[in-house]
Amino acid sequence: MKRILAYTVLAAITGLIGCTENKSTAVSESQLKEMRNTSMEFMKELKGILIEKIQQEGILSAVAVCSDTAQLLTNEFGLLRGVFVKRVSFNNRNLNNFPDDYEKGILNKFTMMHKKNNLTEASESIEIMFEDETKYLRYMKPIFIQAECLNCHGGEAEMQQQTRELIAEKYPNDKAIDYKSGDLRGAISIKKALE
Repeated sequence: MKRILAYTVLAAITGLIGCTENKSTAVSESQLKEMRNTSMEFMKELKGILIEKIQQEGILSAVAVCSDTAQLLTNEFGLLRGVFVKRVSFNNRNLNNFPDDYEKGILNKFTMMHKKNNLTEASESIEIMFEDETKYLRYMKPIFIQAECLNCHGGEAEMQQQTRELIAEKYPNDKAIDYKSGDLRGAISIKKALE
């Protein structure tokens, strides 16, 4: 039943969006599994580094992880697997994390689903599409705010003064605060060129 529901949500998302540039083709089970696993590996690796840094050096170090380490990790992770990986959000902190047109469409769908309490940890979007005559596999999975995220993305009650000051210094145009646990933070976006 869960699998049927997941595919129904998946079909609803990809069916409603359509392709931004050209026609799409069917996604195989192995392609879905590959993107799902890549997404989970990436988030596990990033979260592991973040937690380790906080335990060793405190909350302020988390800002450095997100501003520097996370960008390097994202690039290295993608290069090793032959994919483009991004964390995207409308409320981005880092300018590199602003969504492209395709990602905006999926984020809008995720936002609508979240408002209706239909977005879950199992939600995802995947499709094959053509962009400039190149075929790509596009995959996105929502990122939710967890309790530990509030140290750097919460409101004044959750964030230390030093953390707020450091974020304001590093990101003068920051839009990634005042979240609550369970809020939709954004999404992981994976793009893979296909032959």
